[in-house]
This record gives sequence, C-alpha cells and structure tokens, in this order.
Amino acid sequence: MINNIKIGAVIILTSLLFYSCSKIDNYSPPNASISGALLDVSTNDTVPTTNNTNAFGFNYPDGVLNVYQQHYSATASSAQGTSYSQNGTYTNNSIFAGTYKAIPVGAFYADTAVLVVDGQTRHDFKVAPFVKVTMQITAVTNASITISYQVKGNDPLQSVTEAAAWLSPSAGVNRFSWYGSNFNPVDNSTYRDDHTGLSGDASFTRVFTKLQANTTYYLRAGGLAAGKNPQNYWNYSKVYQVQTRAN
Repeated sequence: MINNIKIGAVIILTSLLFYSCSKIDNYSPPNASISGALLDVSTNDTVPTTNNTNAFGFNYPDGVLNVYQQHYSATASSAQGTSYSQNGTYTNNSIFAGTYKAIPVGAFYADTAVLVVDGQTRHDFKVAPFVKVTMQITAVTNASITISYQVKGNDPLQSVTEAAAWLSPSAGVNRFSWYGSNFNPVDNSTYRDDHTGLSGDASFTRVFTKLQANTTYYLRAGGLAAGKNPQNYWNYSKVYQVQTRAN
C-alpha cells in the first residue's frame, strides 16, 4: 500500500514537471525587430560610435540604445540594451511586438522616442554629437601609414579635453583596441596617438610605423568632451581600411 502511494506521488510529480516544462516551452519567442541609425541633426550623416566591446567591465563603453516596454505590467520594465555598430547603426532582432520608450545614450544629445514595434520596425534618431571628429589618410608605404585628424567641439558646453587615433589589424577598432604594445619607450605609443589635457579644438598628424608590408589595417580617430558627459563617452571618426604597399 505504501509503495503504491509512493509510485502514485512520483507519477503526479512527474506529470506536473512535464506540464510545467510544456508551459514554459510553449511561450512564443520574440517576434519583432527594430533597426535604424544615429543621424547628425545638422547634416543627416550617420554618427560613428563603437560596438559592444565588453572592455574593462563596461558592457557599452561609449553608449547604448535603452528600450523600455510600456504597459507590460503594473511596474516599469527594465531596460533592454541594444549595442550600436561602429558605423552608427543598430539592430535588435530579438524583441517582442509592443510599445517601447527608446532612449539613445552616448556622446551626443538626443530625444526620447516612443516606438510602436510590430514586425520589422525602423527608427532613426536625430542626435547632436558632443565632438565632431574627422580623419584623412595622407600617405601609405610598405611599413607606415600617415594620418591627420581633427577634433572640434560641437556645443558651447562641451570642450574637447582629449584626442586620440588608433591602428589595429582588426576592423573593431576604438579606444580600447590598438595593435601591439600600448606603451613604447621611444614614442610613448607605437600604434596609438594620444593627446590629453586639451582645452578646445585641435588637429594632429601621426605616422604609424613598423607595419607589415601588403597588410590590411584599420584606423580611426576619436575625441573626448568634458561637460555634461559623466560617463566619459567618446566621439569617433569613421573607420578607414588601408592596405600597406608591397615590398
């Protein structure tokens, strides 16, 4: 009798477990997507930024698009973060249809938007960058690449305090990635050009040396603004792909 009761209890518990699992498995997966770009409010050009590098413990070191689902429950939903791409675009293919408050965060001023997401939804954000960063490739040899770059404050409350340029064999290049050692006793940095303590707009020239012949490298420049920028987000130029000359 006792054994029959035990067997019956096991059967009931097993049934509940399978029922519970089937209920979990039957929930619909995310069925919508959002995508778009960060567009300069004054030029309508895409504003370059960084992707999610997970560097130094930061999930989104230079900004993130936070979306909050509305009317989902009695309490406000937590933010769902979407990383930007280096070219200033974003895509989230794992989101439920619904209404969201979207807050783009980064080295720019931007307005909050309310998005009705259904199927494939696109929304571009008009933003005002703290710093405008431009860069040019001026010379290429079999062992060097020469660049010039400019950083210019884009708002009276944002003054440029630091500027830098980086070279990397990887397309994912930003302030957390550069090629080789980050310190060289001769020129302070073989593959990074860094200028701190600035008090406004500036221009610089840099020759990256000791490169491999007939090799592809990626370069970009960036600038840091002091002002209402407590997270120390950086602005960037676009990424340049350059191949050194053959021997």
